[in-house]
Amino acid sequence: MPMLTLLRRPRILAIWSAQLLSVLGDRFYGLAVMWLALERSGPIAMGAVAIAESVPFIVIGAFGAHLLQRCAEFRTLATIDGGRILLVAAIPLLWTLGGTVAMLATAALLGALAAIFDPSLGALVPDLVDEAERPTLVAAMDLNGRIARIAGPALAGVLLLVVPVPTLFIVDAMTFAISVAALLYLATVTGARRPTTAASQPSAQPASVRVLVREQPTLGVAFVVHAAGLFLNALPAIGLPLLLVHQIGAGPSAYGWVLTTTGAAGLAGNLITARIRPTPAFLRRFCLSWAAAGLALIATGASHTLALVLLFAALSGIITPFIAITLGTQFAAYPQAARLRLLTVNNTVMRAAGTAGMAIIPVLIASAPALGFILGGSALAVIATVAWVFSVATGR
Repeated sequence: MPMLTLLRRPRILAIWSAQLLSVLGDRFYGLAVMWLALERSGPIAMGAVAIAESVPFIVIGAFGAHLLQRCAEFRTLATIDGGRILLVAAIPLLWTLGGTVAMLATAALLGALAAIFDPSLGALVPDLVDEAERPTLVAAMDLNGRIARIAGPALAGVLLLVVPVPTLFIVDAMTFAISVAALLYLATVTGARRPTTAASQPSAQPASVRVLVREQPTLGVAFVVHAAGLFLNALPAIGLPLLLVHQIGAGPSAYGWVLTTTGAAGLAGNLITARIRPTPAFLRRFCLSWAAAGLALIATGASHTLALVLLFAALSGIITPFIAITLGTQFAAYPQAARLRLLTVNNTVMRAAGTAGMAIIPVLIASAPALGFILGGSALAVIATVAWVFSVATGR
């Protein structure tokens, strides 16, 4: 089904547009909180805020299965977003009154709310459409992040021309208010259709990841490959400015062009992926995509001109939504309880691997960023290729 046709449905348009604004607000929040951290508490606080937001994802992902099971309904998620309105709007005041400690506590609490909200919403949204329409819906929800990656910093920059940085927190809080309205609307229109099976009841036993992986070994392999890829994704996130300076003598403007190219290619990649039919043998496609991402890192590390760096940045941008949508479509095919557990584990993997990469990779590549890209890309390509061989050999 074409994406635009799906977005004409009121329920889909409500959640899609609300989440688009919410993701844009998150971009504003990310810029504002890091700037205030640098301005009021120094550069170390920037890393501390990022860690404080990530730790709850790991803790709740590991120990919060029953909590997530009880929160997986639209009305509860609206309540969570209502709490986020108050917290985000109060951040400048809390930082002024309580300093860095208060800010870190607030960031951790916001991280905990997001760790509950994100997988719960992801588990609920696919049930708004028929099973055959879920791949298109997954691609549509992924598109939000692609748009926000480009539009978020640009809109924040325009706003900062006329308002101070703390105002961005108010704007983010307003986007959460819109999300609350959309979630309450969905709670109303879907209430009569809500399933009453044991799997949907708050008291039901959460799906077991061990059982799911035992029944579908491809899921375990996919999580391992995904963790490796996200860990090594710190290479472009942290190492690209170093590479541009050391390898081709470029400056901040070149880095801006690379980010713009990657973002635009991500939009294109989303629209391309949305037109590709899902396959039962998802692991093969998933592993080949990560292997291609590894090759793009190798090529980037070997590039000596800005044109080549831009070319491989575009390639990476196209591959990224292919990876995300392939995995998201696979999760959407499961019943809601299993889907919730898989999304929770995936969020835990993303945060744990991403945080570890941000902590470790900069130290390893500081003196030789080009070599770091080549070695890291090689490691990713090998891991993904071995997993692909496993999927072919086992017929999965």
